[in-house]
Amino acid sequence: MNLYRKFRSLRRGTLVLIVGLLLVSWTLWRMTDSPPVLRPPRLVAKTTLPCVEVRPEFGPYQEAVIDTPGKHCIAVDFWQQRLSDFAGHTGPTPYRHLLGVMANDVTVDLANHTLHSDGNSGGIVAERIEQGEKPMPKNTTVQNGVLEIRGLGTAVDFLDHWPMSDINTPAPKNFPGFKKSGVILENLLIRADNVGVMLEGDGNIIRNCVIESGGDSAIMMAGPNGKILNNTIVLTDPLIPTWLAHGNKGIVYQIANLSDFRKAPRAAIALHRATGTVIRGNRIEVKGKSSSRHNIYLTDTSIGVQIEGNTFVGTDDPVTLTNGSTSNLRNNTYEQRLPWW
Repeated sequence: MNLYRKFRSLRRGTLVLIVGLLLVSWTLWRMTDSPPVLRPPRLVAKTTLPCVEVRPEFGPYQEAVIDTPGKHCIAVDFWQQRLSDFAGHTGPTPYRHLLGVMANDVTVDLANHTLHSDGNSGGIVAERIEQGEKPMPKNTTVQNGVLEIRGLGTAVDFLDHWPMSDINTPAPKNFPGFKKSGVILENLLIRADNVGVMLEGDGNIIRNCVIESGGDSAIMMAGPNGKILNNTIVLTDPLIPTWLAHGNKGIVYQIANLSDFRKAPRAAIALHRATGTVIRGNRIEVKGKSSSRHNIYLTDTSIGVQIEGNTFVGTDDPVTLTNGSTSNLRNNTYEQRLPWW
């Protein structure tokens, strides 16, 4: 009987040990598989009344539209799941977005809520692109919350005439020039598998944000007199680029084209025609080392861009100048890439 009890005790002890090892292994796997957590910046603005509550429409898409001026406050998290059917179709598709802005003089206060999509939707979008459509709204502020876009969508997309598909996309033919757009992004945590922010216009501002992107660029802007101030900007290095991983051509196509796609130029900040822009006080990280990966990429005759008081981590050159662009660098610091990157 004593031998039998010892045997049962040994079996229980072995079982506990196996379960413990499995739990430890799973925990370690989650730690290595999950992306690093970026803490949102401390909110400095306060929500004040009056404020129009914004909630997603009923249904799986979790979308809303703002079509009146004034202050609008997000009342709940928007949580859009990836959709699929038995025929193999998936959604939402890239032309959808969680929140559309269709009026001038709008403040969107996320009120510390999250706009999240597991599909290919964009986050907050206001654009015209086609000549006959309504112009892009002016004077839009987005503040105080989290945008998490997992797929092909851009987290914040404010474009009028220039659909920037990559960091070298030229201006369209008969481009009419930039208007005073007045976009302000502040106190946001933005995490995107694709491009984090796309802005077009004269005088747009991004400040006090954390922006992490796995796409062509964390920030892509077209237009003069912009300001990029006091942000943490991270360009990650996914093994399979987002536009390839989320395509519908299958694993064979991904493997065959992976090398070419990884050679495509990418940048933490990419600016077109950005004369008079100021980039100050940011921490800029570019993970992975390659001649096609850049910290700041200036193109289309961006003249006299001020780059000062920033900390650069990763790539060797703080700025890449193309197509007649110039910059003024002052009081920037540089940190070496950690050896395990």
